[in-house]
Amino acid sequence: MNLFSGVTVAALGLLVAILSIAGVIPGLTQTGVVMILGGGLIIGLSFIDKPTITEGERMSTPATLGNIFFSPAEVFQNLKRHPRWLAAAILVVLMSTVYTNLFMYHVTPERVTNHVIDKTMEMPMMNDEARTQIEAGRQQAIADAKNPVMRAGQAVSGFVGWLFWFAFLALIFFLFALAMGGTLNYWQAFSVAVYATFASSLIRYALSSVILFFKDPVDIHPILGQGQMVQDNLSFLFDPATSPVLFSVTAVFGLLTLYWVWLNAVGLKHAGEKVSGSTAWTASLTVFFMFVVLSAAMAFAFPGFIS
Repeated sequence: MNLFSGVTVAALGLLVAILSIAGVIPGLTQTGVVMILGGGLIIGLSFIDKPTITEGERMSTPATLGNIFFSPAEVFQNLKRHPRWLAAAILVVLMSTVYTNLFMYHVTPERVTNHVIDKTMEMPMMNDEARTQIEAGRQQAIADAKNPVMRAGQAVSGFVGWLFWFAFLALIFFLFALAMGGTLNYWQAFSVAVYATFASSLIRYALSSVILFFKDPVDIHPILGQGQMVQDNLSFLFDPATSPVLFSVTAVFGLLTLYWVWLNAVGLKHAGEKVSGSTAWTASLTVFFMFVVLSAAMAFAFPGFIS
């Protein structure tokens, strides 16, 4: 990342926010703010130096994207010397955006939006005045869900969101390696986070996109289905209406999620210096169990949304 890119993204975000507030392109104020934050992140990351290890032939980007499925250790060893992530990150965002739009097309914006609004109004913390205001905005919310400009804004916000997630993962991996006596450059950790996510996401979104059109829209959950359609976990053993926490926790223990955990561990072991297998697995499993705790907390706090 470089300073100029960060300044450009932040400036564009400020412009989008101003135009949205002025009513020129309504509905994109949040996108503009997110872009400003993303620009700030890029500016901050631009001051982090890359590793000095550069010997060895640089594997082409298409080769890294393909070999990550067949020889991940080799890919991560090459990323150790030549860390990079942009192409893989863009593909993750594209796959996520394509699947989300396919999902909205198949399930329809009306059903998804109405489900969210209905579940929000069922929350016990909502008073009558709040429910009235939410109901008054129902049609506008449906119109926003159909608006291509706002959908594009959501895609941009999604990219920035993924960027923050990768930066957070890289920080955890970097700190774990440092605490355990290993040597891991931040950009090496960032590359591991992105490529591990790319591999699992490609399988997840490809299978989900195929399964999506083989299922009747009525049988698809308007919220849970947005994440994936692959049933690779034991959540089917529990009813989300009566056991939302157990349902959510078991949903995290999926084959694709465990594949992602394994890739993170392999990546950390091969992308750094003196990073043992135990350190790599500890870091990867720590992130995984953070997911478990977060899923349980969200299900406990908002059980109605997954029922």
